Amino acid sequence: MRKHKQRYTQKPSLIVCVSFMLLVVLMWILFVGGTRRNEMFLGVGVLILSGVFSYRIWQIETINADFHLADIVQGWRIPWYILNGIYEIVMVLGKDLLGFKRADSFYRVSGFKTSKLEPRLVARRVFAIFFTTMAPNFIVIGIDFRQSRMLFHQLERSDVPQMTKALGAQPGEDRS
Repeated sequence: MRKHKQRYTQKPSLIVCVSFMLLVVLMWILFVGGTRRNEMFLGVGVLILSGVFSYRIWQIETINADFHLADIVQGWRIPWYILNGIYEIVMVLGKDLLGFKRADSFYRVSGFKTSKLEPRLVARRVFAIFFTTMAPNFIVIGIDFRQSRMLFHQLERSDVPQMTKALGAQPGEDRS
């Protein structure tokens, strides 16, 4: 039987579970902005509820994704994309407010190498949506694995980011 057709049965290790719980505690403290007694009592409830929820999700989760460090590292470009996106939005807003050029709205389609059964391509699809949508000027609406297409929105027409290309976008098939 092929590796990618086998049901995914690996469950998170104890280290992953403890790390998740510590992250929940830290996020709770940041959320409430302190460690007062009544906030910590409520935080214990939040910790228990999020732990039960996460455990239940891990029990029924069926996604088979193969995350590689090379794909995760593609995120190094995100800070530049965020700064560039903010600049682009401010420029589009400025031109629109000053009457030079009305703001546009582009829904575009680009080819994207993906599959429902190939674990590496599933992970790349997740990273492409997560990483690319962090930039405020490039919103990935979705990736259709049946047609190998990515639908995205832009305020100003530009090329698909290099990071997204490295994760599977196919620039040669870009269409509006």
